[in-house]
Amino acid sequence: MSKRITCIGLLLACAFTIKAQQNLVLNGSFELNNALGCWTGFANNIDYNNTVSYSNHFGDDYTTAIFNLPCLVCSPPFLWGGQPKDGNWVLVLVAQDETIVLPPPTGTIHIIKQRKISLALDAPLLNTKRYKLSFWIKAPPTNIPSIFCIDDKNNYIEVGISNYEDSLGRNLITTNLGDTEWQKYTWVFETQNAEEYLTIKAGLNGVINYFLLLDNFTLVETEEPLTTGVNEVAQQEKQLVKIVDILGKESSPNKKGLLFYI
Repeated sequence: MSKRITCIGLLLACAFTIKAQQNLVLNGSFELNNALGCWTGFANNIDYNNTVSYSNHFGDDYTTAIFNLPCLVCSPPFLWGGQPKDGNWVLVLVAQDETIVLPPPTGTIHIIKQRKISLALDAPLLNTKRYKLSFWIKAPPTNIPSIFCIDDKNNYIEVGISNYEDSLGRNLITTNLGDTEWQKYTWVFETQNAEEYLTIKAGLNGVINYFLLLDNFTLVETEEPLTTGVNEVAQQEKQLVKIVDILGKESSPNKKGLLFYI
Protein backbone atom coordinates (compact mmCIF):
# COMPACT_ATOMS: atom_id res chain seq x y z
CA MET A 1 0.00 0.00 0.00
CA SER A 2 2.80 2.42 0.88
CA LYS A 3 4.51 1.72 -2.47
CA ARG A 4 1.28 2.54 -4.30
CA ILE A 5 0.91 5.82 -2.42
CA THR A 6 4.53 6.67 -3.17
CA CYS A 7 4.07 6.02 -6.90
CA ILE A 8 0.93 8.15 -7.01
CA GLY A 9 2.81 10.92 -5.23
CA LEU A 10 5.65 10.75 -7.74
CA LEU A 11 3.23 10.88 -10.66
CA LEU A 12 1.51 13.93 -9.21
CA ALA A 13 4.87 15.62 -8.63
CA CYS A 14 5.93 14.92 -12.24
CA ALA A 15 2.63 16.22 -13.59
CA PHE A 16 3.00 19.39 -11.53
CA THR A 17 6.57 19.90 -12.79
CA ILE A 18 5.54 19.48 -16.44
CA LYS A 19 2.68 21.94 -16.02
CA ALA A 20 4.86 24.47 -14.22
CA GLN A 21 7.42 24.42 -17.04
CA GLN A 22 4.92 24.89 -19.86
CA ASN A 23 5.95 27.77 -22.12
CA LEU A 24 3.22 30.39 -22.05
CA VAL A 25 4.45 32.06 -25.28
CA LEU A 26 2.44 30.65 -28.19
CA ASN A 27 5.06 31.29 -30.89
CA GLY A 28 8.24 32.20 -29.03
CA SER A 29 10.59 30.70 -31.64
CA PHE A 30 8.66 32.08 -34.67
CA GLU A 31 8.22 28.58 -36.14
CA LEU A 32 4.50 29.08 -36.75
CA ASN A 33 4.45 31.04 -40.00
CA ASN A 34 3.52 30.70 -43.65
CA ALA A 35 6.72 32.24 -45.02
CA LEU A 36 8.23 30.82 -48.20
CA GLY A 37 11.89 30.31 -49.02
CA CYS A 38 14.97 31.10 -47.03
CA TRP A 39 13.84 34.45 -45.70
CA THR A 40 10.90 36.83 -45.84
CA GLY A 41 11.13 40.60 -45.47
CA PHE A 42 7.97 42.58 -44.78
CA ALA A 43 7.00 45.73 -46.64
CA ASN A 44 4.61 46.75 -43.86
CA ASN A 45 3.08 45.65 -40.58
CA ILE A 46 0.12 43.97 -42.28
CA ASP A 47 2.42 41.61 -44.22
CA TYR A 48 4.15 40.57 -41.01
CA ASN A 49 0.90 40.02 -39.13
CA ASN A 50 -0.49 37.91 -41.98
CA THR A 51 2.65 35.73 -42.04
CA VAL A 52 3.72 35.14 -38.42
CA SER A 53 1.12 33.51 -36.17
CA TYR A 54 0.37 34.74 -32.63
CA SER A 55 2.48 37.84 -33.16
CA ASN A 56 1.61 41.45 -33.93
CA HIS A 57 3.91 44.08 -35.45
CA PHE A 58 2.88 47.57 -34.31
CA GLY A 59 6.12 49.53 -34.68
CA ASP A 60 7.37 51.52 -37.63
CA ASP A 61 6.77 49.82 -40.97
CA TYR A 62 9.29 47.85 -43.04
CA THR A 63 12.57 45.95 -42.64
CA THR A 64 11.35 43.42 -40.10
CA ALA A 65 12.03 39.90 -41.41
CA ILE A 66 12.17 36.24 -40.49
CA PHE A 67 15.03 34.00 -41.58
CA ASN A 68 15.13 30.24 -42.02
CA LEU A 69 18.67 29.52 -40.81
CA PRO A 70 21.24 28.61 -41.90
CA CYS A 71 20.45 30.94 -44.78
CA LEU A 72 22.74 31.96 -47.65
CA VAL A 73 22.16 35.45 -49.01
CA CYS A 74 23.89 37.90 -51.36
CA SER A 75 26.42 37.18 -54.10
CA PRO A 76 28.85 35.69 -53.32
CA PRO A 77 26.65 33.93 -50.76
CA PHE A 78 27.10 34.76 -47.08
CA LEU A 79 25.88 32.58 -44.23
CA TRP A 80 23.53 35.07 -42.62
CA GLY A 81 23.30 33.85 -39.06
CA GLY A 82 24.45 30.25 -38.68
CA GLN A 83 22.21 27.95 -36.66
CA PRO A 84 19.06 29.26 -34.98
CA LYS A 85 18.91 28.88 -31.22
CA ASP A 86 15.69 26.90 -31.47
CA GLY A 87 13.88 25.39 -34.45
CA ASN A 88 14.53 26.75 -37.96
CA TRP A 89 13.38 30.38 -37.91
CA VAL A 90 14.53 33.58 -36.20
CA LEU A 91 13.14 37.11 -36.14
CA VAL A 92 15.14 40.07 -37.44
CA LEU A 93 14.36 43.44 -35.82
CA VAL A 94 15.73 46.78 -36.98
CA ALA A 95 16.20 50.21 -35.44
CA GLN A 96 17.08 53.18 -37.63
CA ASP A 97 17.92 56.84 -37.37
CA GLU A 98 16.64 57.90 -40.77
CA THR A 99 18.20 61.08 -42.15
CA ILE A 100 15.98 63.28 -44.31
CA VAL A 101 17.22 66.42 -46.06
CA LEU A 102 14.52 69.08 -46.49
CA PRO A 103 14.69 72.45 -48.25
CA PRO A 104 15.90 75.45 -46.20
CA PRO A 105 15.33 76.64 -43.62
CA THR A 106 14.53 73.20 -42.19
CA GLY A 107 17.61 71.35 -43.48
CA THR A 108 18.55 67.87 -42.19
CA ILE A 109 16.26 66.13 -39.72
CA HIS A 110 16.44 62.72 -38.06
CA ILE A 111 13.49 60.36 -37.66
CA ILE A 112 13.95 57.50 -35.20
CA LYS A 113 12.27 54.28 -36.40
CA GLN A 114 12.02 51.39 -33.97
CA ARG A 115 10.31 48.09 -34.77
CA LYS A 116 7.95 46.76 -32.09
CA ILE A 117 6.19 43.42 -31.89
CA SER A 118 4.07 41.53 -29.39
CA LEU A 119 3.87 37.79 -28.76
CA ALA A 120 0.58 36.36 -27.53
CA LEU A 121 0.47 34.21 -24.38
CA ASP A 122 -1.80 31.20 -24.10
CA ALA A 123 -3.47 32.63 -20.98
CA PRO A 124 -3.40 35.85 -18.93
CA LEU A 125 -0.70 35.98 -16.26
CA LEU A 126 -1.88 35.27 -12.72
CA ASN A 127 -1.38 37.77 -9.92
CA THR A 128 -0.52 34.98 -7.50
CA LYS A 129 2.32 33.54 -9.62
CA ARG A 130 5.95 34.36 -10.26
CA TYR A 131 7.29 34.06 -13.84
CA LYS A 132 10.67 33.55 -15.48
CA LEU A 133 11.27 35.16 -18.88
CA SER A 134 14.10 33.87 -21.11
CA PHE A 135 15.16 34.74 -24.64
CA TRP A 136 18.21 34.78 -26.93
CA ILE A 137 19.66 37.55 -29.11
CA LYS A 138 22.64 37.91 -31.44
CA ALA A 139 24.03 40.23 -34.10
CA PRO A 140 24.53 39.01 -37.67
CA PRO A 141 28.07 37.79 -38.49
CA THR A 142 30.65 40.41 -39.34
CA ASN A 143 31.21 39.09 -42.90
CA ILE A 144 27.78 40.32 -44.03
CA PRO A 145 28.07 43.39 -46.31
CA SER A 146 27.80 46.68 -44.42
CA ILE A 147 24.69 47.62 -46.41
CA PHE A 148 22.85 45.11 -44.22
CA CYS A 149 24.51 45.60 -40.86
CA ILE A 150 25.78 48.82 -39.32
CA ASP A 151 27.07 49.26 -35.76
CA ASP A 152 26.03 45.76 -34.74
CA LYS A 153 27.59 45.92 -31.29
CA ASN A 154 24.99 48.54 -30.34
CA ASN A 155 22.21 45.99 -30.66
CA TYR A 156 19.76 45.77 -27.79
CA ILE A 157 16.05 45.28 -27.20
CA GLU A 158 13.50 46.18 -24.55
CA VAL A 159 11.16 43.37 -23.48
CA GLY A 160 8.01 43.88 -21.44
CA ILE A 161 4.51 42.61 -20.70
CA SER A 162 1.26 44.23 -21.75
CA ASN A 163 -2.50 43.85 -21.70
CA TYR A 164 -2.67 44.95 -25.34
CA GLU A 165 -1.07 43.61 -28.51
CA ASP A 166 -0.24 47.10 -29.76
CA SER A 167 1.19 48.69 -26.62
CA LEU A 168 4.59 48.13 -24.99
CA GLY A 169 3.15 48.03 -21.47
CA ARG A 170 5.52 47.53 -18.55
CA ASN A 171 9.21 47.17 -19.37
CA LEU A 172 10.91 44.19 -17.72
CA ILE A 173 14.42 44.07 -19.15
CA THR A 174 16.64 46.10 -21.43
CA THR A 175 19.46 43.92 -22.74
CA ASN A 176 23.13 44.69 -22.81
CA LEU A 177 24.78 45.29 -26.17
CA GLY A 178 24.50 42.50 -28.74
CA ASP A 179 27.27 40.30 -30.10
CA THR A 180 27.69 37.83 -32.96
CA GLU A 181 27.22 34.83 -30.63
CA TRP A 182 23.86 33.86 -29.15
CA GLN A 183 23.37 35.42 -25.71
CA LYS A 184 20.70 34.38 -23.23
CA TYR A 185 18.83 36.85 -21.04
CA THR A 186 16.48 36.01 -18.16
CA TRP A 187 14.25 37.97 -15.82
CA VAL A 188 12.10 36.75 -12.91
CA PHE A 189 9.13 38.95 -12.07
CA GLU A 190 5.66 39.15 -10.58
CA THR A 191 2.60 40.78 -12.12
CA GLN A 192 -0.56 42.45 -10.87
CA ASN A 193 -2.37 43.20 -14.12
CA ALA A 194 -3.06 39.81 -15.76
CA GLU A 195 -1.08 40.70 -18.90
CA GLU A 196 -1.58 38.66 -22.07
CA TYR A 197 1.37 39.68 -24.29
CA LEU A 198 5.13 39.86 -24.32
CA THR A 199 6.32 43.02 -26.08
CA ILE A 200 9.65 43.62 -27.82
CA LYS A 201 11.11 46.91 -29.06
CA ALA A 202 14.32 47.41 -31.02
CA GLY A 203 16.42 49.95 -29.12
CA LEU A 204 18.71 52.61 -30.52
CA ASN A 205 21.90 53.65 -28.75
CA GLY A 206 23.12 56.66 -30.70
CA VAL A 207 23.93 54.80 -33.94
CA ILE A 208 22.60 54.99 -37.48
CA ASN A 209 20.91 51.59 -37.65
CA TYR A 210 21.27 47.96 -36.68
CA PHE A 211 19.88 44.50 -37.26
CA LEU A 212 19.32 42.02 -34.45
CA LEU A 213 18.38 38.32 -34.48
CA LEU A 214 15.91 37.08 -31.83
CA ASP A 215 14.89 33.55 -30.95
CA ASN A 216 13.38 31.21 -28.35
CA PHE A 217 11.25 33.40 -26.08
CA THR A 218 9.98 31.37 -23.13
CA LEU A 219 7.86 32.33 -20.15
CA VAL A 220 7.26 29.79 -17.40
CA GLU A 221 5.99 29.75 -13.84
CA THR A 222 8.79 29.61 -11.28
CA GLU A 223 9.60 29.86 -7.58
CA GLU A 224 13.01 31.40 -8.19
CA PRO A 225 13.92 34.70 -6.48
CA LEU A 226 12.91 37.92 -8.21
CA THR A 227 15.56 39.47 -10.43
CA THR A 228 17.11 42.56 -8.89
CA GLY A 229 19.62 45.09 -10.18
CA VAL A 230 19.85 47.99 -12.56
CA ASN A 231 17.89 47.36 -15.76
CA GLU A 232 19.53 49.55 -18.36
CA VAL A 233 21.83 49.44 -21.35
CA ALA A 234 25.50 50.14 -20.83
CA GLN A 235 26.45 53.63 -21.98
CA GLN A 236 28.70 53.90 -25.01
CA GLU A 237 31.45 56.47 -25.43
CA LYS A 238 29.87 59.32 -27.37
CA GLN A 239 31.37 60.70 -30.57
CA LEU A 240 30.66 64.11 -32.06
CA VAL A 241 29.17 63.66 -35.54
CA LYS A 242 28.62 67.30 -36.44
CA ILE A 243 27.62 70.72 -35.15
CA VAL A 244 24.63 72.49 -36.70
CA ASP A 245 23.02 75.87 -36.15
CA ILE A 246 19.34 76.54 -35.57
CA LEU A 247 18.70 76.30 -39.33
CA GLY A 248 20.28 72.86 -39.57
CA LYS A 249 23.43 74.07 -41.33
CA GLU A 250 26.78 72.64 -40.28
CA SER A 251 28.77 75.05 -38.18
CA SER A 252 32.05 75.46 -36.31
CA PRO A 253 32.12 75.46 -32.49
CA ASN A 254 33.39 79.06 -32.53
CA LYS A 255 30.29 80.45 -34.23
CA LYS A 256 28.05 82.62 -32.08
CA GLY A 257 24.43 81.76 -31.45
CA LEU A 258 22.50 78.59 -30.63
CA LEU A 259 24.37 75.44 -31.74
CA PHE A 260 23.35 71.77 -31.62
CA TYR A 261 26.03 69.11 -31.03
CA ILE A 262 24.95 65.88 -32.75
